[in-house]
Amino acid sequence: MRFDATVQPGPTIRDLEGVADLDLDRIPDPEGEVRVLVTPDECRRLLESGYEVRLHAVVPVRPLPAELVARDDAVMAWLEEHVQGIERAGGA
Repeated sequence: MRFDATVQPGPTIRDLEGVADLDLDRIPDPEGEVRVLVTPDECRRLLESGYEVRLHAVVPVRPLPAELVARDDAVMAWLEEHVQGIERAGGA
């Protein structure tokens, strides 16, 4: 189980920059808040670190739809297209 949550400064922690060091999955937030997808253990870790955590919704854990998973050959073709013309070290 995972939660859609926002992280707020807590009574002992006023700076949210430390949230980036916790290696959590961040998601875009229209209001610019620190929004994350967290497990119950990650919620506990945030709270123990001194942050306030506001849970907004349960997010079911399930495999990605097949159409969202890129094939290796398609990714390599995209990468080659985007780096074409950039000189590489060693002349490769």
